[in-house]
Parts: sequence; structure tokens; C-alpha cells
Amino acid sequence: MRIPYIVGRWVRHHNHYGRQRLLTYLLSTPDTAVWAVGARRIGKTSLLRQLELLTDAPASNLAPLFWDMQGCENSGDLSTELYMAIEDERQRFERFGIVVSELEGHDAPTILRRVSRSLATAGATLLLLIDEAEVLINIARQEPGWLARLRRVLQDGHLRTVVASTKLLAQLNQITADWDTSPFLFGFNMINLWNLDQDAAADLVQQRQTAEPIDVDPVILEDILIHTNRHPYLIQFLCQRLYAEASNGVATLRPPQDEDLEPDHLLAGFFRIDFQHMTRLERRILLTVAAHTVFAEAEIFADLAEEPPSRIRTFLWGLEKLGHLRLVYGQWAIGNEFLRRWLHHEGEDLQRIEDTPLDDQSFEKLLEIGYTQENRTFSREINHLEACYADLRALQGQANGRAMPNLTAEIEQVNKHLAAARRDLSRTTHSG
Repeated sequence: MRIPYIVGRWVRHHNHYGRQRLLTYLLSTPDTAVWAVGARRIGKTSLLRQLELLTDAPASNLAPLFWDMQGCENSGDLSTELYMAIEDERQRFERFGIVVSELEGHDAPTILRRVSRSLATAGATLLLLIDEAEVLINIARQEPGWLARLRRVLQDGHLRTVVASTKLLAQLNQITADWDTSPFLFGFNMINLWNLDQDAAADLVQQRQTAEPIDVDPVILEDILIHTNRHPYLIQFLCQRLYAEASNGVATLRPPQDEDLEPDHLLAGFFRIDFQHMTRLERRILLTVAAHTVFAEAEIFADLAEEPPSRIRTFLWGLEKLGHLRLVYGQWAIGNEFLRRWLHHEGEDLQRIEDTPLDDQSFEKLLEIGYTQENRTFSREINHLEACYADLRALQGQANGRAMPNLTAEIEQVNKHLAAARRDLSRTTHSG
């Protein structure tokens, strides 16, 4: 029997679970430039691919373009990759009157300007989906003028851009801090790509969007969600280990054993890269919490007494958003069981790592901006959902008692998202 869990590659359509609120926000926000920040294997590429799928339709006023920057070493590579991405979707753009062959040989800023303005003339907007954007860090060092031109195009209002990357992209602001204009990422609305919500994570475990869902014992389901902290990659990683076929041929998941919770060499490699990309203060906070099962915030303040509590809170917020830490009954703990065990095994070696690509001060500024923007994002989302809810209730009132199950289900869904958005806003406000 084929194991349904997908580990190690991006997913979309029925294999893509959750993120409905985030997808809705990205498609409705007035912000024309968004930076989605997430840890490794959290689903950044899958998010972009799902956006591409949702907007690649004749009725859509958005024309999606997925631009994978991985492996590009200079502006020429990036321009070639962009042209090839458009060429791969030739039919998508030719229906708007764009002659794709005329774009060949031009650099990326010129291509983007021509495509976005041609689409605008046709009543559409280019939705540029940028993956693996960390390669721009080397471009910033080697070709700052070219990168400045690209930034101007991305933020000129003729297109919408979603950049998905790890937090390492924050180096761009360090490198471009002396630009006459503001640093590269200023102007991008920063959002955090969190773990899945409870329902979506449970659906993923049980494969509820497939033709053959898996009946999982509630106790086992709860254990999986606790150990993984609803991280989509870790859920599928663990479920693949637990997948079994019962004697009657029905697929099931067995209870997790101790050895199932040990990271393999690949997962350990991801954790090490994430750790190397942390600032010094982030590392100190993480290792301080790792030395305990749970640790109260006041105890963290005491252990790091030379740092202001307000600064520690800022970094705690950032570490939680990226899934490295989590709150357990008001106390701090490591984000998931796999990471906890890796930190326990590698703790002494990690203490000796000195070099870091991000300095505390510049990244702290980005975290402060991200915190403010997240509050604004949740407030805007709540206003949008409240308006949708009011409209749907008005339609329900006009039905004069007639049964409208689809409308009722939609009202319940919007109300559920509204409650979640209010809860997220409340948590963000209290953690700042």
C-alpha cells in the first residue's frame, strides 16, 4: 500500500492542507509587496504554488508567475530564469496579448516592467511569486545597482509580489543599509508562516482531503500533534514512520515510540542550518530554554540579566513565530520534540558556534517592524471577516427561513476564521 504522506517536496491542491486564512489575506490585502518568513520545511514553496493554482483561472484578475531563484549566482542567471518561467507558462500570458519571445534577452527588471504594464492594460495584475530569494544576498554584494532597480520594480504598484524565504533574507537590510533610499525589505509587509492550525493539522494526519482517509486513534492523533507542534513537514515525517497496514488491509498509524522521535541526519541538518542562521541572542535564548523542560519568562530574564526584558520578549516572539519555541501553559519550551532532542544531543557543540550572518541589532529592528505589521494584518483581517460575516448573515435573513446549507456552512467557516484571527491578535498583543 502506498504511503500517502509526502516528505521532501512541495505540494498543492488536495495535498495542501490549511493556510486558508493566509491565502485569503494574500489574495485580498492592499499591500503590493509581502515577505512571508518561515523556517525550513514549513511550506513556503507549497504556499506559493497553491497561490499560483488558485489564481491561474480565466476569471481571475491576477496572472501568477512563479520565479524560482534557486541556483542563480548573478543578475544574468536571474533574468534567464525569469524569462524561462514566463516561457513555461506561455499560454497564460499570451491570452493577455503578451508576445513572450519579445522578452528574451532583456534583464529581469525590464521584463517585469513590460509584463506588468501589459497586464494592467488588459485589466489584470501580475502576481509575482518569488521562491528561494536568499540568492539576492550575494547579488546585493556584487551588483547593488541592479538589485536597487529590481526593488523599484517590485514596489512600483504595477504588480503584486509575494517573496517566501527564511529569515536569512534579513541580511539584505544589513547590506543595503547605506542606500540613498530605504533598505531592500522596507516596504514589504512581513508576515510569519506559522505551523498549521489544530483542525488543518488533524486533517493532514488523517489525510481527510484524499479518497482514502486514515482512521487514527484520538490519543495517537493528539500525541502526533504535540510532538510535532503541528509543523507540516514534521507531521508527515512522523506519520510516515508510524504508517502501518492492519491485518484487515486497512491503513492505520501505530503509537509513536521513543525511537520514532529521533531526528534523522537530514532533519538534523535542517536544524543545524536554522541554528547557524540565528543571531547570537536567539541562540542564547534557545539554548537557555533547551536546558530545561519548560522555563518561565522571568527565569529567562534572570539567566540573561544583562539584556533588557523588552528586548528578550521581542526575540521570544520571533522564535515562537518561526516554531523554534512554544508556550506551554504560560511557560516557554522548545518548539517540537525532534528539535528538543537535537538540541540536547548537540548542545555542547552548539555553544561553540560563534559566526552568525545576522547581527542582533538589525534583526531586532525587523522583528519590531514585523510585530507592528502583524498587529495591523490581524486587525485588517478581522475587519474584512466581520464585513463578510455581516453580508452572509444579511443573505441568510433574506432567505425567509428557507434551508440554505451552503450558506450556513460558509457562515460557520467565516465565523471560525474570525474567532481564530481575534485569538491570534490577542496573543500577539500580549506577547509584545
